[in-house]
Amino acid sequence: MALQVLLETINKLHTLHRSLLEISRLKTEHLKANDMDSLQKQLLAEKKHVQATAQLEQLRIKQTEIWAAAAGIPVPETVTELLETINDITAAKQLEAELIGLTQAVTELKTQEALNQQLLEQSMQFVQISLDMLAPSISSLNYGTPNQHEQRPQNRSLFDSKA
Repeated sequence: MALQVLLETINKLHTLHRSLLEISRLKTEHLKANDMDSLQKQLLAEKKHVQATAQLEQLRIKQTEIWAAAAGIPVPETVTELLETINDITAAKQLEAELIGLTQAVTELKTQEALNQQLLEQSMQFVQISLDMLAPSISSLNYGTPNQHEQRPQNRSLFDSKA
């Protein structure tokens, strides 16, 4: 029974990670379209999903500990150890399939977030270049006509003959 509850929790984690992946893809589209309002909404939704993921992960850890105590075995450190200790082959195959799906979702999510990070960095570089182009340089901050200090009356000599 405890194994079935653990399987349901892992299934929920998988679903939540798929949802996070969809949010990440939407963030990419909003970044490309420069739609900051929609991006902000997606970031808020992402924050809620991450909090729910953390809670589900804590629940999964507790359920694994409960299952291990009920089975009379030490708590498995890794998923591989968990799969090796399950006696029910059907449950082990279900759990393995769900864990593979979860791992794939996490991998895709990491790839998508790396793309979003690159897009953000490129956007920041573009903004910085634009600001640099608009900002006046120090030499243009001086008042007066250009080369004013270099101009001298040409027709006046050092020796004044009328004196």
